[in-house]
Amino acid sequence: MRELKTSDKNSLIINDARSGTEIELYYRTPTTQEEVQYQSKLIKKQGKKMLINAFETRLEMGLKILTGFREGDFGYDGKPIASDPSSPNYREDWKELLRNFAADIVTVFAFHVFEGARVNTGIDIDFAEEAEETLPLQRSSGG
Repeated sequence: MRELKTSDKNSLIINDARSGTEIELYYRTPTTQEEVQYQSKLIKKQGKKMLINAFETRLEMGLKILTGFREGDFGYDGKPIASDPSSPNYREDWKELLRNFAADIVTVFAFHVFEGARVNTGIDIDFAEEAEETLPLQRSSGG
């Protein structure tokens, strides 16, 4: 069920290919104004050209709504760090660390939150396996 009110207790699990672990991120619900801002920043018109600004937009807006992460999902110098100020592992600069060293995670997160809605078209495509047809070899004409 989707809550139709602001919450900063939303969570999303990202599979991190670099560490081979699951990372749990916490975020607040984006406002409609932030949704509009996100969409308007994705594509910019410059003269007659349309420029796609996806990475920077996803990084900026992802960090804007990100409120934290599960303690121990990120580390620094081999030690776990936390985004929770009450933790002894708290790092005040956790967002800056994510910006500089985990932008891939933040951009995937932002894509999911801001662009992840899909429409079910009701079309069910079934790909049947068929025997592979062997094509005859073409003869070369030089000899």
